[in-house]
Amino acid sequence: MPRPAHLALIAVGVLWPLRALAHGGEAPAPWSVEPVALALLLMSVTLYAAGLARMGPRQRAAIAPRRRVLAYAGGVATIIVALFSPIDELADASFAWHMAQHLLLMLVAAPLMSMGNAHLVALMAFPIAPRRRIGRTVNRTPGVRCGGSSRAAPPLAGLAFAAGLWLWHAPRMYDAALADPTLHTIEHLTFLVTSAVFWRMISTAGDRRLDGLSAVVIVTLIGLQGNLLAALITLAPLPLYLPYAANGLSDQQVAGLLMWLPAGMLYLASSLRAILMIQSERSQMRRPES
Repeated sequence: MPRPAHLALIAVGVLWPLRALAHGGEAPAPWSVEPVALALLLMSVTLYAAGLARMGPRQRAAIAPRRRVLAYAGGVATIIVALFSPIDELADASFAWHMAQHLLLMLVAAPLMSMGNAHLVALMAFPIAPRRRIGRTVNRTPGVRCGGSSRAAPPLAGLAFAAGLWLWHAPRMYDAALADPTLHTIEHLTFLVTSAVFWRMISTAGDRRLDGLSAVVIVTLIGLQGNLLAALITLAPLPLYLPYAANGLSDQQVAGLLMWLPAGMLYLASSLRAILMIQSERSQMRRPES
């Protein structure tokens, strides 16, 4: 998976084409607060901070070294920008800005949160007895325990990621989410969680669960289905989403291109990383023992 610096470039690639769609000369849109989203984010930050505080030096070195803490902080900052900054109000008026909001969640915030070991650090916030109870409860959840080592877990994670993408970009679901704040929050949470799980699987490629070649295949397939959805949006002859129909096709075309190009960059970078990992593994296998 790309490094945080590469994700920052993806964020620039998402937002830069939209500068022409911003309200030129007008007062900037205000920051907004969606209570459920803010409560969930505050809970995550609180648990992460408490987990860091309870860790000893060895635990912190193993679970949350500086680079992972910085990745988590970058993920939180990206969520704040995507959901509470003026981008959120611009997204109500422009499909392109709404697409940028979704891409920030799926392509920047989610990978950073997964690299930050958010789930492991949050678990450390609890004393040992509750932590064990939580662990046992999670392990009893169907599919969770085998997901830690099963080779079926990464393809299933990719399938969930793709399913969420297509589900919430179906015109009826998209329009319904725009009309209902609670449903809108569920939409954003779906994007964030499914993409975080997917990128977590890809970032751990090379372990017993996912080899490098499989990572290339999965990322390529996910990229292809994303490109297909982007093409359908970009090349549609009519506006697909009623709340944005008055904007004409240009707004929709920019949104489709945003899904096409920045997302494609991330999938390509992830595939290249997996290919380099395969080459490194082969080189080590061919190297004669000393």
